[in-house]
Amino acid sequence: MGGYGMEENFELLEGYQFNLSDFALFLSVMKDPRAYRCVLSVFMDEPDIELQDVKVEQVVLDKSGKRAIRLDAWAKSVDNRQFNMEMQNDARQDDLRKRSRFYQGMLDTPILKSGKETRYRMLPSTVIIFITQEDIFGRDRAKYTFTEQCEEVPDLKLDDGTTKIFFNMESKNGAPELISMLSYMKDTRLNNPDILVKDKRIVELNDIVEEVKDSEEWEAVKMNILEIGIEKGMQQGAEKKMLELVEKKLKKGQTISQIADALEESEEKIQEIADSIQKDKSPL
Repeated sequence: MGGYGMEENFELLEGYQFNLSDFALFLSVMKDPRAYRCVLSVFMDEPDIELQDVKVEQVVLDKSGKRAIRLDAWAKSVDNRQFNMEMQNDARQDDLRKRSRFYQGMLDTPILKSGKETRYRMLPSTVIIFITQEDIFGRDRAKYTFTEQCEEVPDLKLDDGTTKIFFNMESKNGAPELISMLSYMKDTRLNNPDILVKDKRIVELNDIVEEVKDSEEWEAVKMNILEIGIEKGMQQGAEKKMLELVEKKLKKGQTISQIADALEESEEKIQEIADSIQKDKSPL
């Protein structure tokens, strides 16, 4: 029988270099307050920033309790600012600008408790951070910071306590420490040639990454990644087999109804597959 078994697949996974741009390693590392502080202090250009709380994959519900978001890496500083950091490998998947707007509002929801007098002055400052592997604004900057300000009076800021920052791993336009941190997150090796400054925070972060990679918890995470990958591969294989069977039966002149009966699938499903086969064969 061809293909790889679980052990062979795990060996392949062992040889893969996980980077902080990979969601699994990002979450595993950023749950450590030391790691979060290292990254955030470079991102915010605040060497002395201190955090009082850090959480990963935190679920926040809206007031109705029906809609929720899962925050990648959330933190609160000792001066009561809220930060949410999101690793976004495929920026084309969604409109990150509008997503940042939604996240901003959701972060305030737990603080504005229903049934109590709303005191908006109690809202903490919030910073929404997206880290992307491509430049979604096309201006070749490593960092794009957005705050609310008056269009008619350029030096008049709204000061509503909201900030949205987008970090672009692609650009080399920015402070050397920032470029180095982003380069390290994209290619997580201390000997990465794109690291311009071997800042002590990057060195400390690398130590934490090595700790995580040597932990039993990380072994369990990798095994979970492997199992999900195998399950996804099996699903893709089954879908490919189904497509091949439908195509064969169509060539034999069988109707959608006959194929559905033979394969014990709904006619709608078979029609959908038949349409995709026809679409693939259509000239551009």
